[in-house]
Amino acid sequence: MHFEGEILKKQKKGGSLKQYWFVLLGKELYSYKQQGDLKHKEMKSLAGVYLKYELDVIEEEGETLYPFMLIFPNKRRIYYLRTEAEKDKWVLAIKKSIGYASLHDFYELKENLGKGKYGLVKSAVHKRTKKDCAVKIIKKKELSLKDLELLKREIEVLKVCQHPNIIRFFDVFEN
Repeated sequence: MHFEGEILKKQKKGGSLKQYWFVLLGKELYSYKQQGDLKHKEMKSLAGVYLKYELDVIEEEGETLYPFMLIFPNKRRIYYLRTEAEKDKWVLAIKKSIGYASLHDFYELKENLGKGKYGLVKSAVHKRTKKDCAVKIIKKKELSLKDLELLKREIEVLKVCQHPNIIRFFDVFEN
């Protein structure tokens, strides 16, 4: 995967915007002061990064900007594009690079079926197969480390189980 183009980012919180040239090579995102520079200013690995792209358009320094956010294990970075088309191209390139998949790309969520200690169960339809199913949505913020480990173990067990009298596990999405 190779993609490149101009992106704006803020110098510091509340700071002014500065234009950089970014190059996406595989799972690495390089920034340069300008196009054609041989030495990069910064390199970020996108391994284990989450992408948040449904952010509100903003007005900054007299122009409309289209942001997306990369959520790294220890920080968040917001990047800005001058057009929605540029943003869409970058988001698509980053999705491909990190192997991104969204629950909403595959399932159409319907009404609530129930609520438990850690989350919500909704009725859903798989978009491609049109089969009805249930989707369990869990808020990880509310889980202790022990509960998170138990959840991961439950997912691993459900992946292996294939029996007509046990619920069938199809997918897991994490954000």
